Amino acid sequence: MVAWVDTAVAVGPWVRFGCVRAMRRGSVDCVSLKLSRESFLAITAVAWADGLLRAKETKALLRAANECGLDEPDVAAVEAAAREGVSLETVDLDGLTGWEKAVTYAIAFWLAKVDGVVNAEELSHLKALGARLGLPKPKLDAAASAAFDVACLPGGHRPDKYDFAALGERLRTKLPSLTQG
Repeated sequence: MVAWVDTAVAVGPWVRFGCVRAMRRGSVDCVSLKLSRESFLAITAVAWADGLLRAKETKALLRAANECGLDEPDVAAVEAAAREGVSLETVDLDGLTGWEKAVTYAIAFWLAKVDGVVNAEELSHLKALGARLGLPKPKLDAAASAAFDVACLPGGHRPDKYDFAALGERLRTKLPSLTQG
């Protein structure tokens, strides 16, 4: 039987280089949250659905990009897309693994809700992103549920406090067939 240590306490110190680690009786497992520039451009397209990216959303987007291992030029490209907008149709998502697709959708779901308002355009773009990612609806729902679970943790609704390590663990629990590492 596997005994997991409380994620909020034990995982936080193990976040390194886009990798979430959880201690498990004598071993360390790794769940990668490393995403590509394309993933974050798609996330930006969802956030831009209403034609406006609020300061709170931009801050959350850039924090997520850094937490998920984007290098400086890629973060700059995401920041430029956040200022100017990007179309979901122009983003190439073909090379993503199932795990990366789930993480991309979970972060897009969280970011759409981070300002407290999810409008019809954002919901439509989330649906379009789900279709572009090609994951079955139950997996998309599980990814959204994982993002929501973490947002409900103390401080989880604040962009500067969102626990990406906990998101990795929730995704790992809800989508074990997609887990890498």
